Amino acid sequence: MYNDTITLFNRYVNREGDTWYPTIIRGVNLNIDRAAIVAKYGAQSADSVVLNIRYFLFSDGNKTVADKPYLPPKEWSELPNDELGGSITFAGGTLYDFFYVGEWNSTEPISDREYPKGFYAYMNEEYDNVFAVSSVGLYTVIPHFEILGK
Repeated sequence: MYNDTITLFNRYVNREGDTWYPTIIRGVNLNIDRAAIVAKYGAQSADSVVLNIRYFLFSDGNKTVADKPYLPPKEWSELPNDELGGSITFAGGTLYDFFYVGEWNSTEPISDREYPKGFYAYMNEEYDNVFAVSSVGLYTVIPHFEILGK
C-alpha cells in the first residue's frame, strides 16, 4: 500500500489556452480494481479509480503534498503564474485536473497551445492510465486525500 507513483497535472485556465503544472507524487495508493470500487461507491463509479494521497499537517493547519503546500482549487487558481508550480491542488468538475500513472519526464509547465487538441486529449490518445479528477475527499483521522478519477 502507498507504493505507486503518479504525476498530477494541475490546470490553469487562461485566455491563451490552458497551462498544465505537473507534480510527481511518489508513495500514493492507486486502486483500479473496478469490482472493489463499485462495491464501495456504487455502479455509477464503474469507470473510476481511487487514488489515496497522504498529506502532512502542520500545527498552523497547513497541509503539504509532495513537498508542496496544498491550496484549495480557487485559492490555487488566484496565484500569480510564477507561483503556480510551487504549490498543489486537486480540482474536479468542469475545470478538472488529471493524473497519469507513472513519472512524467519533466516538471515544467505544459501549454495546450503545443498540442492541436490540447494536452489532456494528447495524453489520453498516447498513454494508458490517464484519469481526470472527478471528486476529492479530505480525511483527517488518517490524513489523506481520497480522489476519484475517470
